[in-house]
Amino acid sequence: MESITVDELKEKVLDANPVNIVDVRTDAETAMGIIPGAETIPMNQIPENLSHFNEDETYYIICKVGGRSAQVVQYLEQNDVRAVNVEGGMDAWGDEGLDVKSV
Repeated sequence: MESITVDELKEKVLDANPVNIVDVRTDAETAMGIIPGAETIPMNQIPENLSHFNEDETYYIICKVGGRSAQVVQYLEQNDVRAVNVEGGMDAWGDEGLDVKSV
């Protein structure tokens, strides 16, 4: 499984190219803030939204600390979707003082 740190993800976000970030936390968790530009699909809704993922793109999957996102990455990889786990999740994102937006 491929992983990326929050610092590496931040660099990708700051580049000119769009980045597909999928936040798999619950609605209650994402209400506290998400990464600007991230899409929210709670973990339990990933299977029913599988058609949303394009095989030709890479998706950066984030949760609170990295456990759920790792499970989602494994599931997506089994379904031929290129996915990368964000190590440390939103906790690490917040620890680095990186921006979040309210939902």
